[in-house]
Amino acid sequence: MSSRRCAGLFFEYLGQIAVLLLLLLASALCQAQSPVNLSPSMAGLSTRMHVLYLEDANRTYTLAQVQSEPLTSRFAPLPKGKSNFGIVGADYWLRIDLKNSSEDALSWFLEVPHTNWDFVTFYMDGAAPQVGGDHVPFSERAIAAESNLYPVNTPAGAVQRIWVKLSYALPGKAETQLLLWTPDAFFQHYAKRYFVIGTFIGIGLLLVFSNFLIGYSTRLPEYKWYTLYIMAAMMVLLTNTGLGYRYLWQGYHWFADFAPVLFGVLTLVLATQFTRCFLNTRESLVIDRLLQALLLLGGVSVFCYLLGGREYALKLALLYALFTVLFPLLGIWQYKKGRGDARFYVLGWSIWSLAVFIAVMRNIGFIPADFVTNFSPPLGLCIEGVLLSLALADRINYLTQEKETVELQHILHLQQEQMMLERQVSERTVELEKAMKQAELLAQTDSLTGVLNRRAFYDFSEREVNRARRFETPLAVVMIDLDMFKRINDSYGHATGDRVLIAAINTLQTIIRHVDLFGRIGGEEFAVLLPQAHLHEATELAERLRVALAEMEVKVDELTIKVTASFGVAAVDVENESVADAMQRADTALYQAKSSGRNCVEQAG
Repeated sequence: MSSRRCAGLFFEYLGQIAVLLLLLLASALCQAQSPVNLSPSMAGLSTRMHVLYLEDANRTYTLAQVQSEPLTSRFAPLPKGKSNFGIVGADYWLRIDLKNSSEDALSWFLEVPHTNWDFVTFYMDGAAPQVGGDHVPFSERAIAAESNLYPVNTPAGAVQRIWVKLSYALPGKAETQLLLWTPDAFFQHYAKRYFVIGTFIGIGLLLVFSNFLIGYSTRLPEYKWYTLYIMAAMMVLLTNTGLGYRYLWQGYHWFADFAPVLFGVLTLVLATQFTRCFLNTRESLVIDRLLQALLLLGGVSVFCYLLGGREYALKLALLYALFTVLFPLLGIWQYKKGRGDARFYVLGWSIWSLAVFIAVMRNIGFIPADFVTNFSPPLGLCIEGVLLSLALADRINYLTQEKETVELQHILHLQQEQMMLERQVSERTVELEKAMKQAELLAQTDSLTGVLNRRAFYDFSEREVNRARRFETPLAVVMIDLDMFKRINDSYGHATGDRVLIAAINTLQTIIRHVDLFGRIGGEEFAVLLPQAHLHEATELAERLRVALAEMEVKVDELTIKVTASFGVAAVDVENESVADAMQRADTALYQAKSSGRNCVEQAG
């Protein structure tokens, strides 16, 4: 091998070593972790730019493993400084270095503010591990607080390294934020936090009791759904702040896991049901079906949890919450239809939608979790609660005005009907007195059927024509002829035919009005005179009479006989014709019905 070739291989080897050293140096620089400088004035100091994290997807790492290679070199800065990794089932290890540059020792707290972690373990060289989380008895926490706190003493000039392990028994929201506090600053913050939460709960209880009492007195279902909705939203607040676990279901680990899904979905379901009831979405089949689909989505979310799919349950609940952001559009739709009481609903739900959107974005890691984003939902709920109470009050005013309007219209209608009936009764009384004087001279009724005979029908009809002419009211006549009645007489005898005839008369009389004149004109032909009836109203009555006869069955001994009839209808021109003329036109229409196949109704031209 020549010396030139050997020199080339030597320089190539040196180049590869140089590249390897550069890569190792770059890796070391990436893993360099600047310590957090501690100070006596720390009040919720964020560590997101200093903390390194390691994701344990299989949830098997131990402290010894993460403190040694190769895992120790896998710790990396938070992606873009974001501490929220969304809804996952992995464990997370956090590592942070802290330095006390002062000349005095410092006592301070390391806080994991997210309260729903199942297990939180703090490790520091030379100190015993401390545990927290809602699967650990509350009494074992180092400090009695809803969040998980780790008290630390740092000597002057010392540098400390702390590891924090965060894990769930079932998938949940992986919020890995760490905050640094001095004890005084933390307890002041703690008092302010309690004051804010207490204010929200107090407003919620006030809304619940006031609307419950109003709903109890008014019996409006909107108040029932609204009261339950506020109660469920308050339970969400207690769940997310850790107060529920501390004071209500401490020690019930299964319920601590279920509560975020249960109360979140329950709040959304009750809000949806309130919206359906308040906006009366049943007026639109499509919109109501979409809201029912949301209710089904909530049920699927709970069902997924019960089957062990907590991750899917939480994601479905977040999807449901995003859909509720569109509820103000439903209020605008009703407002444009004239529902003035929907204005406060639109305003209140718009504020709530903004708060829900912020909460969803926070839960999936799009925006950081801080005091503002954490308390936006309860603040939005309080504002929305007041506005929806105004909307419900508006609803009562709207229904009261609507009821008063209907009652007034009904009273006016009754007064008009009473005046008309009194006038008709008065006139009819006079006519009856005259008729009674003629009773000895003229038999008015048909001996077989008991209805007016031909002569009496014409006499009374002429009086109705005069009355209609005087008061300018409509008048109509209906001619009726039983189809194929001669065949019944020929086949079964006249006695059977008479029974069929009487049955048909009785059926017709159950439908015609008491003010109508009904008479037998001859044989199987009848006529009905309809005062104050237009042609279309008389036609509708004739159709009802036709259907009733077609459905009638006459039983004679062991025989069952059915009969139909043809109808002719005419409006009486009271100014230019007599009843006989109108009946002639109706009779012509009747025979047109016969020609058209019988069992039908025809109008006279």
